[in-house]
Amino acid sequence: MDFLTALSSERLTKYNAWSGGVTNDALRLYALNVELSEAFYTPLHTLEIALKNGVNGVLSARYGDQWFDDASVISDAYLKKKVSEAKRRFNSPPTNGQVVAELTFGFWTGLFSPKNNHLWADLRPIFNAKGVQRKKVSKALNETRKRLRNRIAHHEPIIQYDLLAEHTKVREMLGWLSVDALTWCDARCRVVAAHPTVPIIVGNLKHPSV
Repeated sequence: MDFLTALSSERLTKYNAWSGGVTNDALRLYALNVELSEAFYTPLHTLEIALKNGVNGVLSARYGDQWFDDASVISDAYLKKKVSEAKRRFNSPPTNGQVVAELTFGFWTGLFSPKNNHLWADLRPIFNAKGVQRKKVSKALNETRKRLRNRIAHHEPIIQYDLLAEHTKVREMLGWLSVDALTWCDARCRVVAAHPTVPIIVGNLKHPSV
């Protein structure tokens, strides 16, 4: 089958709309979306790893390695479900590290929701920035999860967003958690290099340099 068939017309619907129905321009926008999605892997990966390890570290120290089974810690039904799903992937009782590795980004961001406000006193120390509040952390994490992380994971468009601003947000959150991790990430991140030097225009218009 040819490339357009391999992609499917449904997958190109938004790109065709943005390019005014010009197929070659739609494919250029699609390729740009893939390239930028790939570039975001490094900062998103680093943020998620730093977050889950920071959370696991403080909760393990306070409640033990199996803190995710403690009803006083995980009382939210959604988070309990995520723990059960993670543990079902193993034939024998999993270790702390195995469960932590299996838990989704949605689980980790969910720990900062209003339902889990009782955990904030334990979780606040993982952030080295002054003035960081639970509500601010929750909002930032969930916006990045929905707008970037999940859309990239499901091969959906992200070029309709201000991606340089989104990148700045991810860097800010990573800096809250670990300046060293941010430095490591910055040395390897390709988002700025992959992004066109002029704004990406979508909505029945094509990017002039794509």
